[in-house]
Amino acid sequence: MDQYYLKELTVPIPEDRLAVIRKGKSVEYETDRIYSPETKNTRVVRRVIGKVDPVNPGRMFPNETYFQLFPENEVPEEVRDEFLRGCGIKRQMQTIRRNPEEIIEGVVNGLSELRVSNAGDGSLVPHSCNCEKPSPCSTRAAFGYVMLRRLFDDIYYSVEELAGKYPNEVMAPYKVKQINEVLEKIRGNVQDEGIRPYLQLIEEPEEAGEDGKSAWKGLTYSDILMMLKWYKVLPR
Repeated sequence: MDQYYLKELTVPIPEDRLAVIRKGKSVEYETDRIYSPETKNTRVVRRVIGKVDPVNPGRMFPNETYFQLFPENEVPEEVRDEFLRGCGIKRQMQTIRRNPEEIIEGVVNGLSELRVSNAGDGSLVPHSCNCEKPSPCSTRAAFGYVMLRRLFDDIYYSVEELAGKYPNEVMAPYKVKQINEVLEKIRGNVQDEGIRPYLQLIEEPEEAGEDGKSAWKGLTYSDILMMLKWYKVLPR
């Protein structure tokens, strides 16, 4: 199984004797000891839980296994949840790499659900009111915004993976249109005029012919990933 590491935050390396550092980089943790009656030997089972932070050797960048073995830790819950969700999405990329269109099929399905959830109400963020209880309208709007951000997460991690594999490949027009619909809805709910200019939509590629061959000219996956980072840092 591929290991993904939380890059934004570090955690203390466990100080008990069950933790072992390999080659000064990988941190392994003992999870079991299996005795073999045939060989009369005991096999130690260890799992990688992180990578040593080169700047602070007493700390490490944790992976999924760390959060499984150490549910009580200093990483904020929202950071942990987003990281674990991202790991799940990245694993789906094995299928997406075989059929990249699946990324957009998921976005299209999500947009359809989003439209239904917001039927009769154009807003995607909770309405401000003085009511003690949220109105059905505001509850529906909040639910719609959560769905919208989840759709964006799917897009972001998918583009991040594809940018790593095909950094110079131009994104197809159909994908651009569907992703832009999500970005436009998010951008429309940002009130901060200081950041709005950085929240750009993806320019649709143009078809160009060279030597009798047709090709698309436009932004590549790596270009688009840079654009999406501005959306990624928006408050939830």
